[in-house]
Amino acid sequence: MSYQVHSPAPVRELPGEPVPYCLADGDGRAHLLLGQVGRALAGTEETAGAMSVMTAVGPAGGPIPLHRHEQEHDYFFCVRGAVQVWADGESRILYPGDVASVPAGVLHAYQFHGHYSQFMGPIAPAGWDRFFDFTGTPYAGPAYPLFDDSPPPFAEFGAAEAKFAMKYFPEEPYTEAGTGPDDTLPGTQAAYFLKAGEGPRHLLFGQVAFQLMTGAESGGALGMTVTEGPRGPAIPAHVHERTYEAVYCLDGRLLVTVDGEEHLLTRGDFVSIPAGVEHTYAMDAQLTRFASMYGPAGVERLHEMAGQVAEQRIFPEHSEPADRDRLGTAVAGAGLDITLIG
Repeated sequence: MSYQVHSPAPVRELPGEPVPYCLADGDGRAHLLLGQVGRALAGTEETAGAMSVMTAVGPAGGPIPLHRHEQEHDYFFCVRGAVQVWADGESRILYPGDVASVPAGVLHAYQFHGHYSQFMGPIAPAGWDRFFDFTGTPYAGPAYPLFDDSPPPFAEFGAAEAKFAMKYFPEEPYTEAGTGPDDTLPGTQAAYFLKAGEGPRHLLFGQVAFQLMTGAESGGALGMTVTEGPRGPAIPAHVHERTYEAVYCLDGRLLVTVDGEEHLLTRGDFVSIPAGVEHTYAMDAQLTRFASMYGPAGVERLHEMAGQVAEQRIFPEHSEPADRDRLGTAVAGAGLDITLIG
């Protein structure tokens, strides 16, 4: 199966309202800060306050200051390179597919170790993306930032503590990176690390969905999965009446149909899907991987409720025909915010 898609051109800037849109890799509201480029893929206006979705990319360098947020749950999904994250007295070096989850009130920081490193993730509640607008400088250059020798914006950093309800802790030490199993979700609002391919995984429609965060870990604010699968159709057209969804393509080609418009996503592309908008997707490569983010949490349990535990960490060679009736029954019984279309 191969798709011929005539998708509308992606937007370079954010629309400023909760409407469906697609961003190509490197698009979004971008600011340069401490030699890194922070990009807002979605903010308060686009998600109706459900979350912000950010990426940060840059070269190897020093760590950012240790700090904590009063309100925001921060999330780091390593896309490329190597990213060290400190959280609640522990530290790990994340490689592509590894994650770190940092609830509000937890002391944390990060540092890029690879020459071209990037992380992506949701933040809830929405609004933290404006930190980069406030402290950084607008950026319209290439995806990988050029050399930046500008001094840190100390005045803006100081003012940001009050504006964004955060606090720096410069006297706290940076602990050495450690190791651990990092293979389970804690089931509570605690900081955690999760290695690529670990955590709960479930099989549905010939695809494997890995749960990276559920409502138990986020206080109901956020859910996140990574789904892997072969070429072919996926979940039928559906609507989330109350849930905002964001989709970030990690590998392969993902055909997403949103409100009647088709978008063919490749690595780094992003689609924003407000609540109430009909959408579906299909995969158009031998291996496609994408991250889905939900606010509030709940829909990340779809594969768990309607599918079965995946014994392997890759989709099977042959998939069984999807049982739409079983899917509908499972969705209704679980009370998930999913309405199947047709």
